[in-house]
Amino acid sequence: MTAGALTGDSLIESPSLAELAAGRISELVFRGELRPDERLVEEHLCERLGVSRAPVREGLRILEGSGLVVRRPRAGVRVAGLTQNDVFEILTFREGLERMAVEHLYRYTDDVTTVDTSRLDAALAQLAHEFEDGENQYGRIQASYEFHTELVRLCGNARIIASYTQITMQVKLCMSLNLRKLAAEETPAENVTRHRDLRAAVLSGDLTEALRAIDEHGHDSFAHEFLEGLPGATENSARWLARRSRTPV
Repeated sequence: MTAGALTGDSLIESPSLAELAAGRISELVFRGELRPDERLVEEHLCERLGVSRAPVREGLRILEGSGLVVRRPRAGVRVAGLTQNDVFEILTFREGLERMAVEHLYRYTDDVTTVDTSRLDAALAQLAHEFEDGENQYGRIQASYEFHTELVRLCGNARIIASYTQITMQVKLCMSLNLRKLAAEETPAENVTRHRDLRAAVLSGDLTEALRAIDEHGHDSFAHEFLEGLPGATENSARWLARRSRTPV
Protein backbone atom coordinates (compact mmCIF):
# COMPACT_ATOMS: atom_id res chain seq x y z
CA MET A 1 0.00 0.00 0.00
CA THR A 2 1.41 3.41 -0.94
CA ALA A 3 1.95 6.17 1.59
CA GLY A 4 -1.35 7.99 1.90
CA ALA A 5 -4.85 7.75 3.20
CA LEU A 6 -8.08 7.52 1.20
CA THR A 7 -10.62 10.08 2.39
CA GLY A 8 -13.88 10.19 0.44
CA ASP A 9 -13.00 10.51 -3.22
CA SER A 10 -9.55 12.02 -2.68
CA LEU A 11 -6.18 10.45 -1.98
CA ILE A 12 -4.33 12.40 0.69
CA GLU A 13 -0.61 11.75 0.32
CA SER A 14 1.42 11.60 3.52
CA PRO A 15 5.09 12.63 3.57
CA SER A 16 7.52 9.86 2.66
CA LEU A 17 10.33 8.89 5.03
CA ALA A 18 12.74 10.73 2.74
CA GLU A 19 10.65 13.92 2.94
CA LEU A 20 10.44 13.60 6.71
CA ALA A 21 14.22 13.12 6.88
CA ALA A 22 14.73 16.17 4.67
CA GLY A 23 12.48 18.19 6.97
CA ARG A 24 14.34 17.12 10.10
CA ILE A 25 17.76 17.78 8.58
CA SER A 26 16.67 21.25 7.43
CA GLU A 27 15.32 21.95 10.92
CA LEU A 28 18.72 21.05 12.42
CA VAL A 29 20.34 23.51 10.00
CA PHE A 30 17.91 26.32 10.79
CA ARG A 31 18.28 25.73 14.54
CA GLY A 32 22.04 26.16 14.15
CA GLU A 33 22.81 22.55 15.15
CA LEU A 34 24.29 21.92 11.70
CA ARG A 35 26.42 24.81 10.51
CA PRO A 36 27.17 26.15 7.01
CA ASP A 37 29.92 24.13 5.29
CA GLU A 38 29.59 21.33 7.88
CA ARG A 39 30.00 17.88 6.36
CA LEU A 40 26.90 15.71 6.60
CA VAL A 41 27.76 12.09 7.39
CA GLU A 42 24.92 9.69 6.59
CA GLU A 43 25.74 7.35 9.48
CA HIS A 44 25.62 10.18 12.02
CA LEU A 45 22.36 11.52 10.59
CA CYS A 46 20.81 8.05 10.75
CA GLU A 47 21.65 7.81 14.45
CA ARG A 48 20.37 11.32 15.10
CA LEU A 49 17.10 10.90 13.22
CA GLY A 50 16.48 7.26 14.09
CA VAL A 51 16.01 6.13 10.49
CA SER A 52 17.90 3.94 8.01
CA ARG A 53 20.35 5.18 5.40
CA ALA A 54 17.97 5.01 2.43
CA PRO A 55 15.61 7.83 3.55
CA VAL A 56 18.55 9.92 4.79
CA ARG A 57 20.28 9.56 1.41
CA GLU A 58 17.09 10.48 -0.46
CA GLY A 59 16.40 13.31 1.97
CA LEU A 60 19.82 14.77 1.25
CA ARG A 61 19.08 14.60 -2.48
CA ILE A 62 15.85 16.54 -1.87
CA LEU A 63 17.78 19.20 0.05
CA GLU A 64 20.46 19.28 -2.63
CA GLY A 65 17.77 20.16 -5.15
CA SER A 66 16.57 23.01 -2.93
CA GLY A 67 20.08 24.44 -2.53
CA LEU A 68 20.31 23.85 1.23
CA VAL A 69 23.06 21.23 0.89
CA VAL A 70 25.77 20.83 -1.74
CA ARG A 71 27.68 17.79 -2.98
CA ARG A 72 31.35 18.34 -3.80
CA PRO A 73 33.88 15.93 -5.29
CA ARG A 74 36.06 14.38 -2.57
CA ALA A 75 34.35 16.60 0.04
CA GLY A 76 31.04 14.79 0.37
CA VAL A 77 27.72 16.42 1.15
CA ARG A 78 27.81 19.61 3.17
CA VAL A 79 25.43 22.27 4.41
CA ALA A 80 25.56 25.09 1.88
CA GLY A 81 27.86 27.91 2.87
CA LEU A 82 26.87 31.52 2.36
CA THR A 83 29.02 34.21 0.84
CA GLN A 84 28.05 37.86 0.75
CA ASN A 85 27.38 37.47 -2.96
CA ASP A 86 25.12 34.45 -2.29
CA VAL A 87 23.03 36.48 0.15
CA PHE A 88 22.97 39.42 -2.28
CA GLU A 89 21.60 37.20 -5.05
CA ILE A 90 19.09 35.39 -2.82
CA LEU A 91 17.70 38.51 -1.17
CA THR A 92 17.50 40.65 -4.30
CA PHE A 93 15.73 37.80 -6.10
CA ARG A 94 13.33 37.44 -3.18
CA GLU A 95 12.62 41.18 -3.00
CA GLY A 96 12.17 41.29 -6.77
CA LEU A 97 9.58 38.51 -6.62
CA GLU A 98 7.73 40.27 -3.80
CA ARG A 99 7.63 43.50 -5.82
CA MET A 100 6.42 41.56 -8.86
CA ALA A 101 3.68 39.93 -6.78
CA VAL A 102 2.47 43.28 -5.44
CA GLU A 103 2.50 44.89 -8.89
CA HIS A 104 0.54 41.92 -10.27
CA LEU A 105 -1.96 42.18 -7.40
CA TYR A 106 -2.62 45.86 -8.10
CA ARG A 107 -2.77 45.46 -11.87
CA TYR A 108 -5.29 42.62 -11.92
CA THR A 109 -7.42 43.31 -8.84
CA ASP A 110 -10.31 45.76 -8.98
CA ASP A 111 -9.98 46.79 -5.33
CA VAL A 112 -6.95 45.61 -3.37
CA THR A 113 -8.57 46.59 -0.07
CA THR A 114 -11.25 43.89 -0.53
CA VAL A 115 -9.06 40.82 -1.20
CA ASP A 116 -9.35 37.81 1.11
CA THR A 117 -6.57 38.16 3.69
CA SER A 118 -7.62 35.35 6.04
CA ARG A 119 -4.52 33.23 5.38
CA LEU A 120 -2.23 36.25 5.58
CA ASP A 121 -3.81 37.35 8.85
CA ALA A 122 -3.46 33.84 10.30
CA ALA A 123 0.22 33.86 9.33
CA LEU A 124 0.67 37.29 10.94
CA ALA A 125 -0.99 36.07 14.14
CA GLN A 126 1.37 33.08 14.23
CA LEU A 127 4.35 35.36 13.64
CA ALA A 128 3.25 37.59 16.54
CA HIS A 129 2.91 34.51 18.76
CA GLU A 130 6.36 33.17 17.87
CA PHE A 131 8.14 36.50 18.38
CA GLU A 132 6.23 37.87 21.37
CA ASP A 133 5.43 34.69 23.32
CA GLY A 134 8.06 32.19 22.24
CA GLU A 135 11.84 31.90 22.08
CA ASN A 136 12.10 29.19 19.43
CA GLN A 137 14.31 30.43 16.60
CA TYR A 138 13.07 27.73 14.22
CA GLY A 139 9.46 28.71 14.94
CA ARG A 140 10.30 32.35 14.23
CA ILE A 141 11.94 31.48 10.93
CA GLN A 142 8.97 29.36 9.88
CA ALA A 143 6.48 32.06 10.86
CA SER A 144 8.40 34.81 9.07
CA TYR A 145 8.63 32.84 5.87
CA GLU A 146 4.96 31.80 6.02
CA PHE A 147 3.91 35.43 6.37
CA HIS A 148 5.89 36.49 3.31
CA THR A 149 4.69 33.48 1.33
CA GLU A 150 1.06 34.35 2.09
CA LEU A 151 1.75 37.94 1.09
CA VAL A 152 3.01 36.73 -2.28
CA ARG A 153 0.05 34.34 -2.64
CA LEU A 154 -2.31 37.32 -2.70
CA CYS A 155 -1.23 37.98 -6.30
CA GLY A 156 -2.86 34.73 -7.45
CA ASN A 157 -0.16 34.09 -10.06
CA ALA A 158 0.88 30.44 -9.74
CA ARG A 159 4.23 30.98 -11.47
CA ILE A 160 5.27 33.86 -9.25
CA ILE A 161 4.26 31.81 -6.20
CA ALA A 162 6.18 28.75 -7.47
CA SER A 163 9.31 30.83 -8.09
CA TYR A 164 9.05 32.20 -4.57
CA THR A 165 8.66 28.78 -2.94
CA GLN A 166 11.62 27.40 -4.91
CA ILE A 167 14.01 29.55 -2.88
CA THR A 168 12.42 28.66 0.47
CA MET A 169 15.39 26.76 1.88
CA GLN A 170 17.97 29.32 0.76
CA VAL A 171 16.01 32.23 2.25
CA LYS A 172 15.49 30.32 5.50
CA LEU A 173 19.23 29.63 5.69
CA CYS A 174 19.87 33.37 5.40
CA MET A 175 17.22 34.01 8.07
CA SER A 176 18.65 31.44 10.48
CA LEU A 177 22.10 33.03 10.44
CA ASN A 178 20.72 36.56 10.51
CA LEU A 179 18.28 36.25 13.43
CA ARG A 180 21.08 35.86 15.96
CA LYS A 181 22.54 39.20 14.83
CA LEU A 182 19.21 40.95 14.26
CA ALA A 183 18.21 40.38 17.90
CA ALA A 184 20.78 43.01 18.89
CA GLU A 185 19.23 45.58 16.54
CA GLU A 186 15.51 44.88 16.86
CA THR A 187 13.20 43.66 19.64
CA PRO A 188 10.62 40.93 18.94
CA ALA A 189 7.84 43.51 19.33
CA GLU A 190 9.51 45.78 16.76
CA ASN A 191 9.75 42.85 14.34
CA VAL A 192 6.02 42.16 14.66
CA THR A 193 5.18 45.85 14.20
CA ARG A 194 7.32 45.95 11.06
CA HIS A 195 5.36 43.04 9.57
CA ARG A 196 2.02 44.59 10.54
CA ASP A 197 3.07 47.82 8.86
CA LEU A 198 4.05 45.89 5.73
CA ARG A 199 0.64 44.23 5.57
CA ALA A 200 -1.11 47.58 5.98
CA ALA A 201 0.97 49.24 3.26
CA VAL A 202 0.58 46.43 0.72
CA LEU A 203 -3.20 46.46 1.18
CA SER A 204 -3.53 50.25 1.38
CA GLY A 205 -4.67 50.66 -2.22
CA ASP A 206 -1.62 52.83 -2.98
CA LEU A 207 0.85 50.95 -5.20
CA THR A 208 3.65 53.47 -4.64
CA GLU A 209 3.29 53.11 -0.87
CA ALA A 210 3.12 49.31 -1.17
CA LEU A 211 6.34 49.08 -3.19
CA ARG A 212 8.11 51.53 -0.88
CA ALA A 213 7.15 49.32 2.07
CA ILE A 214 8.51 46.21 0.31
CA ASP A 215 11.84 47.97 -0.28
CA GLU A 216 12.14 49.32 3.27
CA HIS A 217 11.08 46.04 4.85
CA GLY A 218 13.79 44.20 2.93
CA HIS A 219 16.34 46.73 4.11
CA ASP A 220 15.37 46.44 7.77
CA SER A 221 15.11 42.63 7.83
CA PHE A 222 18.82 41.83 7.84
CA ALA A 223 21.39 43.00 10.37
CA HIS A 224 24.25 44.99 8.89
CA GLU A 225 26.71 43.12 11.13
CA PHE A 226 25.55 39.83 9.59
CA LEU A 227 25.90 41.10 6.02
CA GLU A 228 29.23 42.87 6.51
CA GLY A 229 30.76 39.85 8.23
CA LEU A 230 30.18 37.46 5.34
CA PRO A 231 33.11 36.37 3.15
CA GLY A 232 33.02 36.27 -0.63
CA ALA A 233 32.10 39.85 -1.46
CA THR A 234 31.88 40.88 -5.10
CA GLU A 235 31.68 44.29 -6.72
CA ASN A 236 27.91 43.93 -7.04
CA SER A 237 27.33 42.68 -3.48
CA ALA A 238 29.54 45.44 -2.04
CA ARG A 239 27.62 48.07 -4.02
CA TRP A 240 24.33 46.57 -2.81
CA LEU A 241 25.50 46.55 0.82
CA ALA A 242 26.72 50.15 0.59
CA ARG A 243 23.35 51.21 -0.81
CA ARG A 244 21.53 49.46 2.05
CA SER A 245 23.79 51.16 4.59
CA ARG A 246 22.89 54.57 3.16
CA THR A 247 19.15 53.88 3.20
CA PRO A 248 17.38 55.60 6.13
CA VAL A 249 15.95 53.10 8.60
